[in-house]
Amino acid sequence: MLGSSIEQMNKLIYLNLRECTSLESLPEGINLKSLKTLILSGCSNLQEFQIISENIESLYLDGSTIQRVAERIESLRNLILLNLKNCCRLKCLPNDLYKLKSLQELILFGCSALESLPPIKEEMGCLEILLMDGTSIKQTPETIFLSNLKVFSFCGSSIEDSTELALLPFSGNSCLSDLYLTNCNIYKLPDNFSSLHSLRSLCLSRNNIETLPESIEKLHCLLFLDLKHCRRLNSLPVLPPNIQCVDAHGCVSLEKVAKPVTVPLVTERMHTTFIFTDCFKLNRAEQEAIVAQAQLKSQLLARTSLQHNHKGLVLDPLVAVCFPGSDIPSWFCHQSMGSSIETNLLPHWCNNKFIGASLGVVVTFKDHEGRHANRLSVRCTCRFKNRNGQSIRFSFCLGVWNESCGSSCHEPRKLGSDHVFISFNNCNVPVFQWNEESNDGNRCRPTSASFEFYLTDGTERKLERCKVTRCGMSLLYAPDENDRGFQGTRVTDTVERTSSEAFVPIRGRSHSQVGERRNGRMRDEMPL
Repeated sequence: MLGSSIEQMNKLIYLNLRECTSLESLPEGINLKSLKTLILSGCSNLQEFQIISENIESLYLDGSTIQRVAERIESLRNLILLNLKNCCRLKCLPNDLYKLKSLQELILFGCSALESLPPIKEEMGCLEILLMDGTSIKQTPETIFLSNLKVFSFCGSSIEDSTELALLPFSGNSCLSDLYLTNCNIYKLPDNFSSLHSLRSLCLSRNNIETLPESIEKLHCLLFLDLKHCRRLNSLPVLPPNIQCVDAHGCVSLEKVAKPVTVPLVTERMHTTFIFTDCFKLNRAEQEAIVAQAQLKSQLLARTSLQHNHKGLVLDPLVAVCFPGSDIPSWFCHQSMGSSIETNLLPHWCNNKFIGASLGVVVTFKDHEGRHANRLSVRCTCRFKNRNGQSIRFSFCLGVWNESCGSSCHEPRKLGSDHVFISFNNCNVPVFQWNEESNDGNRCRPTSASFEFYLTDGTERKLERCKVTRCGMSLLYAPDENDRGFQGTRVTDTVERTSSEAFVPIRGRSHSQVGERRNGRMRDEMPL
């Protein structure tokens, strides 16, 4: 127990009693007028909380054994943060919780005995973050006013009215930006879901939804959509145009994807990743449609960049796609068995429409799972060499995933079969520098290029258990406004036409002969 002398510390601003496991209670009847922050985290024998200052702004009770919060909670007029994470014995919250008008963040994560929220009878206009993961709450109160809520997380909770979400506190909330509903027994999203105009991140993984409402296309601010392990999901509608990441890993019933997946914009600015790992019901036609959409989007992105004279090496892909399979699309004009390619390039391959390279690999996963399973990057080390022996070397990323969606419920991503990774990468600086500094009048000198593909755990450590068994590369060019690809038809025609004209056989070998070499190395390959 704290000594009585603490009552005289009138200028005390910060009090940290973290992990004081012998602390059972706080002294009654004192008011430390200057105290702003009180930390009681991990005080595992603290069963009752007494208010010792009415001016507290940050209160940490996480990991304590309290069963209820102080009844006079409304006296904490300046309280901004209330952290009750993993208070496993907490059974209820005070009925006057709504009187905390300054409260901005309420953390109830892991309060497994908490079964209900009290009615929010008045507007809590400052509350922006509400985390209720892992509670026993099945239904929010009928009276609730949280119009300024920006982040709401309810992972691992079985919503009682699982067919609709009308009772959740984000209903009609136009400020909500992050919504995490992993494993909530949800079967359907309401049609008026599009009213969440500010939504940027939406996590619906491990739910029972079969499709998404078509109105989701109207969520123009949506950047991240997590649908992992929605095992009943069988189709995807057109998604918002500014989406940056769609993760549908483990959607084993997914068969149909809207064509186009997203409506392409002439002024594309957003780089995008489409993850369809372990979506085994996606047939080849659906996969090709996804790749074609990715090609068009990458060309529009690069075209916008060229128009605005955005110079610089962009190592992350303009667009990346991955899905189950053992074959690289045939339009990759240069392919090889193994993990590397080397080729010679014709003069004038690097014209003013040149964007970069389309890269593709087939990766074999041998039950890849472990502490780095949720952080994986497929990379390519490239070397361009001119006829004078000068060379430049850099790395590209074909695809990456890391578990950033949701406030809990992370689990290893296990892949046991072959998967295809395809990316469209910008590459307009290193090669162009040579051309601009050239004195011989040739804009594009004959250049050789080599590509080595490998996987890492998201750092620089290579993953030896995951092997690249086949790889491919084609050059990528920005479309003119009159190009068929730019107008929304098959962009594969544009890519195949322009890239196939840029390559010559290596030492007299044809494309097919090169592609069938099974050792993954070409003769006289440059060391990397």
